[in-house]
Amino acid sequence: MPTRVHITVDTEFNIAGAFRDPQSHQPVGPPSVYCDINGRSEGLGYLLDTLEAHGLRATFYVETLNICFFGDEPMGAIAREIAGRGHDVQLHLHPCWTYFEHEDWAERLAHDPPNDDVTRRSVEELVALIERGRETFRRWGLPAPTVLRTGGLKVGLNVYQAMRRAGMGLASNIGLAIYRPREPELQLLAGCHEIDGVLEFPVTTYCDFRLGGRSHYKTLTITGTSWPEMRRLLTQARDEGLSDVLVLTHPFEFVKHRDAAYRELFVDRLNRRRLEQLCHFVQSEPGLESVCTGEVPARASPGPDRPLTVPPAQALARMLSNWTNQRILWL
Repeated sequence: MPTRVHITVDTEFNIAGAFRDPQSHQPVGPPSVYCDINGRSEGLGYLLDTLEAHGLRATFYVETLNICFFGDEPMGAIAREIAGRGHDVQLHLHPCWTYFEHEDWAERLAHDPPNDDVTRRSVEELVALIERGRETFRRWGLPAPTVLRTGGLKVGLNVYQAMRRAGMGLASNIGLAIYRPREPELQLLAGCHEIDGVLEFPVTTYCDFRLGGRSHYKTLTITGTSWPEMRRLLTQARDEGLSDVLVLTHPFEFVKHRDAAYRELFVDRLNRRRLEQLCHFVQSEPGLESVCTGEVPARASPGPDRPLTVPPAQALARMLSNWTNQRILWL
């Protein structure tokens, strides 16, 4: 069977330093998703146009708890736009947004900081957050989400217990190089795994070099993985019969900005080339199949015992290009 490639997009607003300095900073809403330059959306708009130009659909994990600050709109309008263009819209939760429900949130920061870590929430709290997300989708006029992605890819067994209790059977909560769960059974590199009755699709994690007998891992993202590495990982996954490869990106990764307010933006040409090459390869390469996570057949298919790998030379070249790209805004 072909290797299923999931292009996944976390779609969220930006706290933008409000918890660090509430007097000078406020959360940023649509500008952090649309990323307009000269009246053109170079974030979400560019991403949607590129996917559609290659005949691909993606899974967009839309964050719902931002309504605690912004209200139902404007994220509702963004979610409807994504769904209206034929993409898979699923649930993303950053619990830190619920902090804004405290009228005195700015004063509370000194003695009761916000908590965005779902591993520090009870099962009952997580069930309630999932239900809030579902209710938000209902008010937005969208189908109920069937897949959950937790904020920051933080996860513990409590998340799957809550999902099972809430009747939600699909997840994409793990990316080992971004967050390594305490529980060994959650330290998954790739594939599709059943956890407490929930099918988990980890964002693919691979080894980019070994040093002193220890492996260094990266999670597969547009902004963190070069195109030569992506191509090698996809062909290796196909040749080894890996069931699923998941790629993570965000709309804001296709621009560069001087500050968190998104006032002065520049096109990120490096990340654009990566996305465009990825889309072309997935669309044209035999043995690869583009899928949406919420629509794949429900079957567990664990990954290989060893991680996918890339040559150290490719990793070093990527480090150099990323370092340069981050420091030269107009490159």
